[in-house]
Amino acid sequence: MYRCACQVGECVLCEARLASGPAREHACEVRGLLTRQTHRPREILFRQGEPSEHLFLLGTGQVKLMSNLPDGREQILGVRIAGQLLGFEALHPAGAAERGGAAGGDVQHPYTAETLTTVEVCRIRHRDMLAILEQNPAVSLRVIERLRQELDQAQVLIRDLGLKSAPEKVASFILSLVPDDAARADILLMPLSRLEIAEFLGLTVETVSRVFAKFRRDDLIRTPRGRVEVLNRAHLSSVAGGISAAPTPRGERALPAY
Repeated sequence: MYRCACQVGECVLCEARLASGPAREHACEVRGLLTRQTHRPREILFRQGEPSEHLFLLGTGQVKLMSNLPDGREQILGVRIAGQLLGFEALHPAGAAERGGAAGGDVQHPYTAETLTTVEVCRIRHRDMLAILEQNPAVSLRVIERLRQELDQAQVLIRDLGLKSAPEKVASFILSLVPDDAARADILLMPLSRLEIAEFLGLTVETVSRVFAKFRRDDLIRTPRGRVEVLNRAHLSSVAGGISAAPTPRGERALPAY
C-alpha cells in the first residue's frame, strides 16, 4: 500500500483515493495540517447545528449520521464506512472569503455523526483543504467526482426507500457496508440494532428480523453477534437489485426467489 510522506498513515487525500500519481506529491503538503484521532463506540464526532469547520476522513470503523427532528426523535440518514468523507457541506470558496480564509462561513453541520464502532478518523480544516484544491486541479476534479458519487448514492437511497421491497431494502443496506476492497469472505461489523435498521429503511422491526432470518436460511448470510458474514454476495446483489434468479442447471441447487 502507498505510504504517504506526510507520515500520518495514509493522508486524507491518498487514503480517500482523491490523489494518485503526480498528484500525491501535492497531497503530501498536508504534513502538519492533519489531526488523527481514535474514538470509542457511541462517541459524537460533531453535532447537528455546530459550525462545520473540518473535513473528516473515516480511516477505520463505522459512523452513523442522524438528524434531530422537531419532536425530539432522531432520524438515521445513513452509515459511513472506512474511506468515506464527512463535512463536505461547508467546503466552498465563498465561505473562505467571508471569513478571511476560514472556509465554511456560518455553515453548520446538517446532521450529527456518532461512532458505531471504534473509529480512527483524520481531520483537516476546510481552509487548508481549499488551499490544496486551489493549487492542485487534479485533486479538485477528484473531489467533484466524490461529490457526484455521494449525490448518486442519495438519489438511490430515495428510490430504494420508496420503491423496493423489504428483502431488496435489507440486501441493499447490507451491501452498502461492504468496503470496495473487501475480501471474498465479507465479514462486516453490524453495530446497528434491528430497531435502528428498521427505522432507517422504513420497515418494522419484525419485518427486518424475518428478512434476516430468511437470508440465513437461504445461506446468503451468517449473523454472529455484532457482525454479518456475506456468504453469497452475487445472489445478495441480485436480491438488492430486484433481479430474479437465473434458471438453475440440472443437478444444481436452485437459488431462492424473493
